[in-house]
Amino acid sequence: MITFAAKTDIGKERKMNQDFYVANGDTPSLFILCDGMGGHLSGDIASRTAAQSAETFIRMQKTLDLSEEKTKRLLKNAVNYANKMVYSRAQNTEAFSGMGTTMDICLVDFDILYVAHVGDSRVYLLRGGELSLITKDHSLVEEMVDSGMISKEEAENHPNRNVITRAVGTNFSVENDFTAVPLFEDDILLMCSDGLSNMLSETEIKNLLISDQNLDKVVSNLVNRANENGGRDNITAIVFKNVHKEEA
Repeated sequence: MITFAAKTDIGKERKMNQDFYVANGDTPSLFILCDGMGGHLSGDIASRTAAQSAETFIRMQKTLDLSEEKTKRLLKNAVNYANKMVYSRAQNTEAFSGMGTTMDICLVDFDILYVAHVGDSRVYLLRGGELSLITKDHSLVEEMVDSGMISKEEAENHPNRNVITRAVGTNFSVENDFTAVPLFEDDILLMCSDGLSNMLSETEIKNLLISDQNLDKVVSNLVNRANENGGRDNITAIVFKNVHKEEA
């Protein structure tokens, strides 16, 4: 059984919050996080449109028999549908031109986590005290690390670290990464926008994820620490945990 908590915050420097999330603990549990980009209002429109479009698509198209291959196809089509909706609005309204958004979709079904990923928002897994990153940033800096041009340490403070190479809505089509992860008892997942991951080290994230049994307090602690460390961007955190029904 999945328990969860979620919180979004404008941060200390932005004038509006362009993050948007969906968190639903039904069976299967569905979590979507989008971090919009664009001019005044358009980033907010992009993230909201993408998240709500993907949620609607998944709820309408979901079947009882969710094999890995069927789920991969379902999430790919949901991302494509969201991309179509955002791209269409951007093409038809001058004020929305060029808008786009990151997108992470987490679907939990029978102790399996399915993840669709576009952009540089992240999904982390905490298991047995070890934190691992499930997603891989679609960013210029990540490509530079992969090619050996810079180190991971240099990437952390690189001036182009916020330049993403893939987003929902900026082009006619988009490709998403797909991952399937078996979930164990007491696994904790964190979905977050870069307003959180850029402000906290992985050690801080790990320590805060285990700082309290109450997940509402955990997400508040994560968001508060990101603000304490600078709060330079919008901050969103979704934390969910795989527990026995007796514990929920």
